[in-house]
Amino acid sequence: MAVSTKKVAGDDSVHYVPPRKKRKQGSSKMQPPLTPMIDVTFQLLLFFLLTFTFRQAEGQIPGSLPQQGQSGRDQQTDLEMPIRISLRPIGTKNESCQYEIEGYQHVIRTPKELGEVLLARAASTEGGTEVPVIIKVRGDVQWRYVVETFNQAVRAKFQNVGFAAET
Repeated sequence: MAVSTKKVAGDDSVHYVPPRKKRKQGSSKMQPPLTPMIDVTFQLLLFFLLTFTFRQAEGQIPGSLPQQGQSGRDQQTDLEMPIRISLRPIGTKNESCQYEIEGYQHVIRTPKELGEVLLARAASTEGGTEVPVIIKVRGDVQWRYVVETFNQAVRAKFQNVGFAAET
């Protein structure tokens, strides 16, 4: 067995150095390889950039409310009367909605019925889909019924759909 020795400055004697201490002196700090981690990071970045889809944010409905004090008739330019849809809540907790179209005698209870009436109105009206549709909503109507009314007007191909200010 070989014995490790070490000379100390100013001392002529030979000192024993254990192998454990000898190993500690020659060891350097461990450092993980960075190249594979950088590669994985760039691959993830590239993956997310390529799979990201650019869409319009949900929940935004293009529409404008009239200014306070203005009536819808002041803003109307053509002679065709707009289709006015009023939404009224039904039930103790407003769990349903009733649709009323100005000049239409029947009560509309479902969005499907509303869509059929709007399609018939678009086909029978002189202006067709150019006629403005004005949606008037009470404050206690659930938002989903407002969105469904807007969607039915768009499905009937009406191009000018807006909302009336609550009075």
